[in-house]
Amino acid sequence: MAMRKSSSATSRKTRTADGGSTVLLLGLVVCGLAGSGCGFLDSMGSGEATASEDQKLTASVQKGVIQVSVTEDGEVESAKPVVLKCMVAGGAQILEIVPDGTRIVEKGGQKEDEDVFVGDQIVKLDDSKIKDALDQQQIKVGNAENALILAEKDLSLAKISVNEYEKGTFVQELQGLDAEVTIAMENLRGAENQYEYTQKMFRKGFVTKLQLEADQFAVKRSKLELAQSETKRKVLVDFTKEKMLEDLRSAVKTATSGVKQKQSALALEKRSLNRITEQFKNCVIVAPKPGMVVYHNERSRWGRSQSAQIEEGATVREHQAIVKLPDFTKMQVKVSVHESKVQQVAIGDRASLTIQGYNEPLSGVVVEIANQPEQASWYQAKVKEYATIVKIDEIPPGMVPGMSAEVIIDVEERSDVLRLPVESVIEIGGEFFAWTSGTKGYEKKQLEVIKSKKGDARVLTDSKFIAVNAGVQENDVVVLNPRDAVAEAKTLILADEEKQAKKKSSAVAAKTKSGGPGAGKTAKKKTGRPATGGGKTAGGSGGGGGLGQMAQFDKDKDGKISKAESDGTFMANFFDRLDGNKDGYVTGAEVAAAQAKRKGSGGGRGGSGKKAAGGGDSRKKSAGGSAGGFTGASFLQRLDKNADGKVSKDEAPGRMKESFDATDTNSDGFLDKAELDKLVEAMRARLRDAGAGGGGGQ
Repeated sequence: MAMRKSSSATSRKTRTADGGSTVLLLGLVVCGLAGSGCGFLDSMGSGEATASEDQKLTASVQKGVIQVSVTEDGEVESAKPVVLKCMVAGGAQILEIVPDGTRIVEKGGQKEDEDVFVGDQIVKLDDSKIKDALDQQQIKVGNAENALILAEKDLSLAKISVNEYEKGTFVQELQGLDAEVTIAMENLRGAENQYEYTQKMFRKGFVTKLQLEADQFAVKRSKLELAQSETKRKVLVDFTKEKMLEDLRSAVKTATSGVKQKQSALALEKRSLNRITEQFKNCVIVAPKPGMVVYHNERSRWGRSQSAQIEEGATVREHQAIVKLPDFTKMQVKVSVHESKVQQVAIGDRASLTIQGYNEPLSGVVVEIANQPEQASWYQAKVKEYATIVKIDEIPPGMVPGMSAEVIIDVEERSDVLRLPVESVIEIGGEFFAWTSGTKGYEKKQLEVIKSKKGDARVLTDSKFIAVNAGVQENDVVVLNPRDAVAEAKTLILADEEKQAKKKSSAVAAKTKSGGPGAGKTAKKKTGRPATGGGKTAGGSGGGGGLGQMAQFDKDKDGKISKAESDGTFMANFFDRLDGNKDGYVTGAEVAAAQAKRKGSGGGRGGSGKKAAGGGDSRKKSAGGSAGGFTGASFLQRLDKNADGKVSKDEAPGRMKESFDATDTNSDGFLDKAELDKLVEAMRARLRDAGAGGGGGQ
């Protein structure tokens, strides 16, 4: 329970804890008319409040009813409206649309001039481009069908060619070679007989030797012709047949593949044709059921439309809702409940609804509570509200979506409980107190408050009373303004304020001591010594000298910083430059040497603490170069992995991610050159403090 701190004893404003909030309104407006001496009398429902000369207000503790409720404004809507959307790819322009509020009636029903029947057109979208696409696609489908016919013909011819060769051409060629072999064999036999006869006649002297040689040669020629014919037959059977069949079968496979490709191409073109045909049909939206046409003009929380307004000539995007047909038999009210109250509301809670235009209140029940807050406008970014749906029990005639409604959700009710006015109770350290007034003066009473059964077990309270179990009794007289009238209450409040202030101061001190922002600088300012506390100056040989605020990276406190300790910090960007001897560690001497190297002949404070010949304080002279030569542009070039000209949170190194949101001043989720320049300047400031802390004493 929050407690308002004030020392005024004249007037108080009451801060209600609506719906069971733990925030108590402490104090009541005291009407003190100057010079009139008039008293204050206010009826508190269960007791009277009186004002005496010491400005004390009292009330009597009584038993009664605590009724906790949540009151919010809402809007009537249909529970399950039929939403008609633009289903044209890429969106389309609205050419025709029936007027908003047009009634849709069943065919055969009574229809007025402006009404339409179920199945009639209610929206006509531009289909000119789709018509052209439809004609072109039909041509493509025809071409694909022709290509498939040719491919199937090629396949059929390829199959016929296989049978033609295997059962026709091959057999024919084989028969021809068989005949050729037979003839060659017969010729050989005849030549051999003739040669044998010529030999006999030559021995008897009837033929010449020349005739004998001719017949001998004829035998040899017949043998060669027979061998040639047999070889041709063997080549045909063993080689030519297989080669031709393989060639022809490959042609069949190729033709088969071609047919499949053409079939797939035709199927693709037909699917495209079906889609375009469906798109063409979607250009006409008809009434699917009885109801009323309501333009689906959504509005943002700041009142402006998030998309194109529904009207003739407007261009709507694909899947954008154009018209909704509410179901008047199932109506509900949508209310937005603040996050401080939403935990008190539960599904099943009863509600009372007052609809604009209806004199009699309606009843309903909570049927749904969103688990995520609704989107808020830019000027309400910190306001979290949750959509809550209240179903109306009985729908009165004439109710339409969009009507304003006031909804009172009954959260919890307790009867016959002790009630104290909220002004009479003070919470201190989680405990609740009230003061009774009697003949013996004021008496402090510690209260045992009743907790709510819902939400997060808050104190059971309405806008006027708090319920208690013990601490006071019925008819006790309690002080309504104890912080003004009771000295003990003032003392307790003051002590609690001091305690809270000390706790806050201790938290700040602990954060500073643990190395929070500016810790080292504060220590230097108070002590006049380096923020590290230990180690020698830069001019000496100690490992810690010259580290200054950079000692925050020395996690193991060994007086030097390792490569691993610098990983994920801005120091990792120039660790190698500081590590002069390349031993993997940065010492105070190396930091001081790097600073002196950057200062060069310009002077600055050395190890002795005196000004060099060039004059000037090192904390000023080294300011420009203390960031190791880095700029916003160099950081951008180093970290921008996708080369989009900015650094995302994923691209940022480890420790930079922790302060990413603080560095991202425009909250766009990226770091640009200007924001990185500011980051580099902050790094330079740190290093200037480091140089001041470790550059040596005076």
